[in-house]
Amino acid sequence: MLQVGIIGYGRRIAHMAKMLGIYGIPYRIAAIADPRWREIQAQEDAFLSETRFYPDVEQLLAHESNLDGVMIGTRCHLHTEMACKIAPLQLPLFIEKPVAITFEQLRQLAECYSAYPAPTVVSFPLRLSPLLQRVKEIVDSGQVGTIEHVVAFNDVPYGSGYFRSWHRNFALNGGLWLQKATHDLDYINYLLNQKPHWISAMNARRVYGGDMPFDLQCQDCHLRETCPESPFTRFRFGFEQGEVEYFGQRNYCVFSKGFELEDMGSCLLEYANGVQVSYTQNFFARYKAARRGARLYGYKGTIEFDWYQNRIQVFSHTSPTVDTIEFTGNMPHFGGDRELCYDFLMAMRDGQPSRSPMQAGIVSALTCLWARESSRTRQACEVQMPIGIAG
Repeated sequence: MLQVGIIGYGRRIAHMAKMLGIYGIPYRIAAIADPRWREIQAQEDAFLSETRFYPDVEQLLAHESNLDGVMIGTRCHLHTEMACKIAPLQLPLFIEKPVAITFEQLRQLAECYSAYPAPTVVSFPLRLSPLLQRVKEIVDSGQVGTIEHVVAFNDVPYGSGYFRSWHRNFALNGGLWLQKATHDLDYINYLLNQKPHWISAMNARRVYGGDMPFDLQCQDCHLRETCPESPFTRFRFGFEQGEVEYFGQRNYCVFSKGFELEDMGSCLLEYANGVQVSYTQNFFARYKAARRGARLYGYKGTIEFDWYQNRIQVFSHTSPTVDTIEFTGNMPHFGGDRELCYDFLMAMRDGQPSRSPMQAGIVSALTCLWARESSRTRQACEVQMPIGIAG
């Protein structure tokens, strides 16, 4: 039976830890390190009935010597620190994105993992989703020719969640380039099999933010039945089932002051081989306005895909035809979570290489950091690779 350790037992990593069971491969969560360990233990989750709890990673490392793999699910600003602390174990690693939120963290991570002997799985579900894997097959087949130009988009229908939850704290997540674009820029890197060379970016906050107190929660606000972002209004006009829910982690005021987050952003990238890419993300689109995908242009044809539509279209440039591929089902992260679980299980059991390795996480985070820097300086930036990552 595989023995798994977890550093930081948040909602996302708990979901992934439980999803490991879908393949029927025996495993258990042997140990968890989390400052909230007493609270987690008190929930008496049967899934954790055999788990040993520790208040910090140091104590876990001091007492656990038989782990087959480690999962990191802390908040984003601790990902690098925790990864570097467990690096001496040289065990298969599952790490949430972004792998780092500062340039210094990236340098530390590159140094620790430049020659890491075990597989590492970065949580990039879009890269491994069945839809994207099919797009990759079409690209690699040469059906549309070499990809010369990419236009990518991410209109996030749940974007207000970044302003009403712990994500609103810039120091904890590093901004929304690192939270969302890290996925999209990764899948673009993957499809092109290239690294970005130059980037020019801009972002802005045009909708969220305002004059309300930063720590104000909807339940305590006198506008809770009229504000367009209150749980009351979102429930009443969103055709949701159940009842109005004011409590929880996602009900801080999105119109408060003190935000450093952006609610929209765009970037232009030039890759090492000259391919040009444009990418834009928006955090106030809603409902059917949601879309996430790209257009990839080759001389022989164009590929267009959208995860929210579960559809790929291939437009031929040599004949007046369009091939359409429809995907069915509704799986977490468009089926990518299943594949991440598979890779981590195979890494622990058989030492099988990961399809979303640490190098991909570092390159994506680095590109996002340069997007953040370009947005700040209003200048184009060279995407310089840190030590340990080939340029």
